[in-house]
Amino acid sequence: MMSTHAVTTTMKTHAPARAAVRSNAASRGVRPARGGRAVVRASERVDGGIYKEPSQGFTDEVIEEVLADFPEEGIADVLEGMILVLAGGYRVLDVRAKSEIEFVGNYPRDQLNGSKFIECPIINATRRYDSEKGEKVYQQTINDDFKAQVEQLFPDKEAKIIVGCSDGRNRTLQALEFLDEMGYTNIVGLRGGYNMWNRQWDAKLRRRNLPGVFKEEYGHGADGCGVHATGASFQNQDAFQAPDWRDETEWLDAHEAATAA
Repeated sequence: MMSTHAVTTTMKTHAPARAAVRSNAASRGVRPARGGRAVVRASERVDGGIYKEPSQGFTDEVIEEVLADFPEEGIADVLEGMILVLAGGYRVLDVRAKSEIEFVGNYPRDQLNGSKFIECPIINATRRYDSEKGEKVYQQTINDDFKAQVEQLFPDKEAKIIVGCSDGRNRTLQALEFLDEMGYTNIVGLRGGYNMWNRQWDAKLRRRNLPGVFKEEYGHGADGCGVHATGASFQNQDAFQAPDWRDETEWLDAHEAATAA
């Protein structure tokens, strides 16, 4: 991966946003309190101001503050990401490999929400058995057509894009660097990637939860759209046992390879 200095030098337009992505990539992260800063709407709500889910805690105030904060914040957690998708007109660019998506899982592909989630791998990979390791591993190659494919999918450089990989720590950063260099102005990284998203939302974009077990409140302004509750966490919000959200695969670095070429 590129050094922090190199990233900052290369990505002049979104240096603060990319710095936020870098510094928070390895964890959920916490943002400092905003001290009661007034909400200034950055863009009109694509839902016409009607999207409100009390069960999720997405009040008008929370929704409008999130819309005002992005894309400048640079990185969104899975709750902010949902607001950006449903009320902000953002689409998720899933940069995981096709074989990985088939093995791990995919974002919604139904008629209602499928168009909001676009697949374009930055690294191509095939799962094959490695006799030395005694397990299946990803045989990887860099997708040299990634930039061209992104431009076909998003011809408008002002398109609102949330970039996500498996866990938001590796390929997401590579893709953000590419998109920034290509001139895209509304780009956001998804903290935790698909793994964390899948812990929070089911295939119909409903919040996963054990009914009656946790009392949860969502607030924006201190540590993002986080969970503030009695014992609630990403590890125990749902009935199924989720694996560690971090992806330990050592993925190739497409951006570094392109820079060195």
